[in-house]
Amino acid sequence: MDLIALSRLGGRHLVTLHLLLDNQSVTRTAERLCTTPSTVSKTLNQLRDLLGDQLLYRQGNQLLLTPMAERLAPTLHRLLGELNGLTRQNAFNPQQWQGSLRLGLRESVMTWPVGPILGQLMKEVPGMVPEIWNKDEQGLEALAAGKLDFVILPHDQSQPLPRQPGLVWETLREEKLVCLLRKDHPALAKPWDLDAYLSWRHIAIRDQELANPFFEQSLAQQQVRRQIGATLPDFASAAALLPQTDMILTAIGGWAACMASQPDLVMRPAPFDYGKVSHSLVWYGPAGDGSARHWFRQRILQLGRELIEP
Repeated sequence: MDLIALSRLGGRHLVTLHLLLDNQSVTRTAERLCTTPSTVSKTLNQLRDLLGDQLLYRQGNQLLLTPMAERLAPTLHRLLGELNGLTRQNAFNPQQWQGSLRLGLRESVMTWPVGPILGQLMKEVPGMVPEIWNKDEQGLEALAAGKLDFVILPHDQSQPLPRQPGLVWETLREEKLVCLLRKDHPALAKPWDLDAYLSWRHIAIRDQELANPFFEQSLAQQQVRRQIGATLPDFASAAALLPQTDMILTAIGGWAACMASQPDLVMRPAPFDYGKVSHSLVWYGPAGDGSARHWFRQRILQLGRELIEP
């Protein structure tokens, strides 16, 4: 074992290499590390000297892994996982911890998926006091200001993410789009397809991020548009109005399933291709990753992915 050579290979090198091999992008690696691409490139050059291998090479617009890098990737992932476990061992005790968990989200997200997640967290961490903000009051900007721990938002995975330095996005769970309508809606007596969907008026939600839903672009590519019959402030208002009208609401499947448990509402699949939608957990990387924050982040992600849609 060459201890002198190993001593030159620090934790910063290992983490940077892990992200480079995973992302195959200097820019994305820099974003994850909250640093500059030039710093990542400098670290990569040091790694090349230390390991005696190119590690990544450019082919056109892509960075590709060398055979040595391909062999290193799984070993490095396992090593960092073990080191992470060592550094965090006994660092956080859910039964003894006391404090606030500050979340920013849309009201519909509280129904699904945050409600079930939060209920489980409160059982596991008795001293936790949830502090929930409407994301219009405290949103992504509040993460950088240190006013929130996490923001949970639904979004279309094809949609560009807001370009705010330091924000880290991770998929909490993939979702589907569905249509919610009253149980005796006339559309249900006929085949449910795009023509049926477009034959009726729709409810729009007054929300800055939903002002132009990304699935509208899919419809526009087919040269069709929805007719908007009402614009409401939130999804709860829409669910209250639906039983009284022939309008249709397009929404996240998990939330819609919770609403469809009421006897006067039913769901139908979205009759068009909308790509992939998901809920994402967002946090501010430069704020650091203390033991409590790390535990909550990992546990929220785990609980979100284990949820079974109603």
